[in-house]
Amino acid sequence: MATDKEKKSINPEEGASEQVANMTREEALKFLGLPEDADSEAIDKRFWQLSKNLRTSRGDDAEQKLTDLSAAYDIATGNRDKREEAEEARAKEKKFLNKTKAEWKNYVSYTWKYYVAAVVFILGTVFVINSLFFKPSVDCGIISIGNFELSDEYYKEITKKLGYNNPSILTYCYIAVNDEGQQADLFTNQAAVTTLYSGTNVLVTDKAASPYFFEYYTDCTSLYESLKGALPEETYAKITPVYMSEREYKKLITEFRRSKGYDMSTAEVDYSSFSDQKIMIGFLIEDEEIVKKLGYTSYWKNQPASVVIGMNVLSKDQNDSASLITAMLLSL
Repeated sequence: MATDKEKKSINPEEGASEQVANMTREEALKFLGLPEDADSEAIDKRFWQLSKNLRTSRGDDAEQKLTDLSAAYDIATGNRDKREEAEEARAKEKKFLNKTKAEWKNYVSYTWKYYVAAVVFILGTVFVINSLFFKPSVDCGIISIGNFELSDEYYKEITKKLGYNNPSILTYCYIAVNDEGQQADLFTNQAAVTTLYSGTNVLVTDKAASPYFFEYYTDCTSLYESLKGALPEETYAKITPVYMSEREYKKLITEFRRSKGYDMSTAEVDYSSFSDQKIMIGFLIEDEEIVKKLGYTSYWKNQPASVVIGMNVLSKDQNDSASLITAMLLSL
């Protein structure tokens, strides 16, 4: 590294005069009126004092003096030397596509999730296209998204009784925000959302995941009222309506995206344009025996097993969705 007495050059585009631009650190400190052993705190304080005076000055050369002062500060703090040292080191390193190994590592650490999301989206799109145009036509669908495992025998039995020949029964292990230290898988989360667009009839989540899928549930109020007369009283008593408003959902998603770094904005969000009217998005079941009979095994350590059953807003036929849910609950 060059010594303080060696002359340095900074980018002339910064606008500093040549005399200041080529100063050594000792000369820059003298320019600021400081001794050679001044520490960073003293340099910062002096720069703040001088720049404040210059900003209130009305002289014609005030702007140039402020530029020179900033350049001198840059030299006095050692920042110029550090940049030049880094540039010299970079020039000596091997590069691939004009990036050093460290730069590629930094680039990948910040952008990998976007490439992963793109790959998952493409794979999901291929899956949907394949399901719609190349596989035998799916006549009904149940998608389960939550921190659980599903044994689908029960659902296969129900769909067969209803006369469906080619049901689509899919499960994705989606891990919602939690205090158990369990981490979500970006691939799985994106694939689950993509599959919802294939028009499955029934959406099943666990209690923790259900708020994050608000926009994919449709209002179940009418279905809940019809279940009262269709289900045995004991079974009906074990299903609890789940309500949420659009405003609550938007707040939840905004906080989630910011906590994960997907949204770097810190501006206050105005939620007044979103409805605060709660709608019934599904039916919560926390009875362990019923959850088990439906085929679910929870992966949560400190939370009780649960499912929230609702109709997918993207379903091609909401009447089929309602009939399927009714049959699922009637057979319990």
